[in-house]
Amino acid sequence: MQTSLPKFTLMFGLLAAFQVSTAAEQTMLDNGMKVIVEVDDRAPVVVHQVWYKVGSISEHDGITGISHVLEHMMFKGTEKHKAGEFSEIVAQNGGNDNAFTSKEYTSYYQQIAADRLELMMELEADRMRHLRLDEEEFKREVQVVKEERRTRTEDNPRALLYEHFLATAYLSSPDRLPVIGWPADLDELQLADLQDWYEQ
Repeated sequence: MQTSLPKFTLMFGLLAAFQVSTAAEQTMLDNGMKVIVEVDDRAPVVVHQVWYKVGSISEHDGITGISHVLEHMMFKGTEKHKAGEFSEIVAQNGGNDNAFTSKEYTSYYQQIAADRLELMMELEADRMRHLRLDEEEFKREVQVVKEERRTRTEDNPRALLYEHFLATAYLSSPDRLPVIGWPADLDELQLADLQDWYEQ
């Protein structure tokens, strides 16, 4: 009995030594953007994230999947940067980046050296306001999303069953809409729809 107590105490002590403060500072900018900063100075690295309050529950029949398509298009260039250059700049500066779309949010993030944070903020601000939506890139990305849908949902019985369950269980709620979109909506999606969605 006495031997188990010291092991537990030591384990607890080690866990306590590695805990990171969960106190985050929040600020609201004049433009309505909420900024949340949590400092963790164990390494000279920063994770920079921009979260938009838009996902599949923001959509409606006819444009399902549009948030996910826009997520893809956000890597396709701005007036200042060509398609793919955003990720190239992140990689050239020793970082990595990605994005995801969920039912309620779309998030873009980079993990990079802390002294490159300002550059990441500039890149995100650029694509936030100056995204170049090209017809050919749009058509290509819709095909990419359709293939993603095929591999993640249509070729996965469990995912397909879950999608049908949500569509049946939430008949009058946007929760029934799949993040990836319905195939018929993806087929009919137009660049003008995406432009309107981006500008909202």
